[in-house]
Amino acid sequence: MTSEIKKNLDDAINSFRDIAILLENKIVENSERQILLMTYFDICMEHIQSIHLLIGHKLFASAFALVRPFYETYYRALWMLKFASDDEIENIKNNKFQFPNMGSKIKELDTVYTGTDFFEKLKDNAWNAMCDYAHSGTLQLSRRWTNDELAPNYDKDEVIEVLKGTRVILLMFTFTVLKENAYMDDADKINSLIIGE
Repeated sequence: MTSEIKKNLDDAINSFRDIAILLENKIVENSERQILLMTYFDICMEHIQSIHLLIGHKLFASAFALVRPFYETYYRALWMLKFASDDEIENIKNNKFQFPNMGSKIKELDTVYTGTDFFEKLKDNAWNAMCDYAHSGTLQLSRRWTNDELAPNYDKDEVIEVLKGTRVILLMFTFTVLKENAYMDDADKINSLIIGE
């Protein structure tokens, strides 16, 4: 592992730890919507911790494959939070709901959450690659060979992009959780970290 990957991995792990400490003992609203939000957040925390562990062990294929479900969990949480009706919340909770195609909802997410085209650009620039890695497509396959030898060949810049990109999304998700539960001082601290990225 290069020193640059190691530094970015350490930064990502430290951010994860800081977020976990920041959220420890926070009380969230006792509503189905907020409980689902925290459930999605917990899944994202597990995904990102798994991505970190896998990269730390140079298991890049599996780490890259987890990036799409990490992002998709975040998108679904955002959509659920602002767009799902109370009946849809109940159906989500009871595994009786089919989520809309997130690609068609990206502009709505941008309008409500960013006021920019952040999610649309992310989708345009990265979604196809995320899907390819998640489903062992040609990007994933082409990184399994080094010269004529079957050995992982992931570019350090790609690994660093995964670490930085998932860190930013985790910060954004943390901001949403804090803001939704009126922890505005902590949300502002997280927002300053997002702006600094």
